[in-house]
This record gives sequence, structure tokens and C-alpha cells, in this order.
Amino acid sequence: MKNYLILSALITILVTACKEKKDKPPEPGISALSIIKGQVNMLDTSFYEFIKYENNGNGFDTLYLKREEVRKFAEPFLSLPDITDKKNNSKYTEEKLIDAQTDKLSIISILKDEETSEVLKQIMVIDVADVSSAKVESIYIDRSISSKDSIIEQKLFWQIDKYFTINSTTIKENLPDKTYFTKVTWQ
Repeated sequence: MKNYLILSALITILVTACKEKKDKPPEPGISALSIIKGQVNMLDTSFYEFIKYENNGNGFDTLYLKREEVRKFAEPFLSLPDITDKKNNSKYTEEKLIDAQTDKLSIISILKDEETSEVLKQIMVIDVADVSSAKVESIYIDRSISSKDSIIEQKLFWQIDKYFTINSTTIKENLPDKTYFTKVTWQ
């Protein structure tokens, strides 16, 4: 009789232990927003020379910027929702691709079809040549902002420690699209 009790207890433990674990919520990835905020904070206290290149459809303009003005031009990056926080993380699928020839890891986050968010796609490229000091090299973000009479599509690119670009297209019904390109560099 004792053997049956021990056997039934062991079977219960084994069945409980062998059940599939419930799906864990996806772990948050690397926050592109926090990396960009860190870059902007670094620029706020730097002694770099800032140059803005702009094309609004009428040709290129080049202008030196004051350090205090850089944050204003980086605003499209700073106003992004963080796709790694709890409420947004489940809206995205994430794929990781590694290029062994260049030692680059690409983390691609794409908005699921049934979800809505400003960030449609985000690609972070990480240099993993030395795994102990892997560093994000660049961040690319596709963004779409809808209002009642227009859609603004933005292609945002941040090359860490070098420059950022904003390619923005405003789409209004029955009007031609307006495209603006801005690049801010520092040395």
C-alpha cells in the first residue's frame, strides 16, 4: 500500500514537472529611445560643432547650429514611443540576424498587422566583433503619424556618435506630397 502512495506521489510530481511552462511575456529588448536620449544628453554637454543640412524641396541649406538647438531638431526621435516598455512590447515581432562576415547583429522589430502604433519598424545594428563590448552602431525607425487631414511618414536614422537624419513626407488628400530632409552632424 505504501508503494502505491509513493508511486502516485511520484507520478503527480512528474506530471506537474513535465507540463509545458506557460508562455512567458516577451522580455524587453534594447531600448532605442534610451540610447538616443543618452546621445542627446551627451550632445547637450559637448563642445562639438553642429551642422544642419536641410532640403525642403527648394535645394539644400547648410547652417551651423548652437548646442541648445540640437535637441529641437532631434525631437522626432525623442517623441517616439518606447517599443520595449510593457504596454508596447507585445505589439511587435522581433527577429535577430547576424552577419558573420561583418560581425554585425541586426535586431528587427516590426509592428504586428493587427496592432496600431506610430513606430512601424525599427532596426538596430550592433557591432558584435568583441562580444564583451558589443555596441549599437545605428538605429533606423519607420514612423507614421496620422492626423485628421494628413499623414506624416518619417524615416529616422541615427548613426551613433556621428549624425542623425530625418526624412519626412507629409501626405494630404488632393495635394502633392511634401518631403523634407534634415541631417545634423557633429564633429
